[in-house]
Amino acid sequence: MVGLVLLASAMLLFPDEQRRLPSPTVATLLNDADPLPYIQLTDKTGQTFTSAELSNQFSLLFFGFTHCPDICPFTLSILATMHRDWSTPHISPPEVVFISVDPDRDNPTQISNYLANFDSNFQGVTGRREAMDPWLKALGVSVHIQHQPDGQPYNVTHNSTIYVVGPETKLLAVFSAPHDAATIAADFLKIRQHYFNNPLRSSDPQTL
Repeated sequence: MVGLVLLASAMLLFPDEQRRLPSPTVATLLNDADPLPYIQLTDKTGQTFTSAELSNQFSLLFFGFTHCPDICPFTLSILATMHRDWSTPHISPPEVVFISVDPDRDNPTQISNYLANFDSNFQGVTGRREAMDPWLKALGVSVHIQHQPDGQPYNVTHNSTIYVVGPETKLLAVFSAPHDAATIAADFLKIRQHYFNNPLRSSDPQTL
């Protein structure tokens, strides 16, 4: 009974606490979401990647493909600039995870070589559509592969949203285009502050 009372009190206090914090300039903050569903993909080194890889860190997820002519290179360049210009002491920038939705062309080597053009520290993963679907559905990612006859080059339609995932693998916020490196960095710090001010979280700020 005491535990229920404390939980109810925390839930009542949470909105007021959050309102006292500065709001992100462009990012959309989300209420406490469920953890992302379990998935098992392959990373850019050929090793298994699961949802657990996002635990105990802040991550920026971006879905795309290496043959993308515009949205992907532009967005990854912005994220690379954000990492390169990071200047907040004692706080690490969020990990960038590029998720290819074009597994037929994007093998680990292809993804690794592609990300090296932006930041070799970026994580890259891919997998069959059925393996990726739990995240696509949970995050509302729209993907359409425009297959062409006789193996001709094809395009993949996808959104340009950047998803902010917290240490408990919960979606915290989203960035919609247009993107700007300095704004993403500044907004991430506000999102991080909102996360640590949530009385229902379980992660220790000293470990991140």
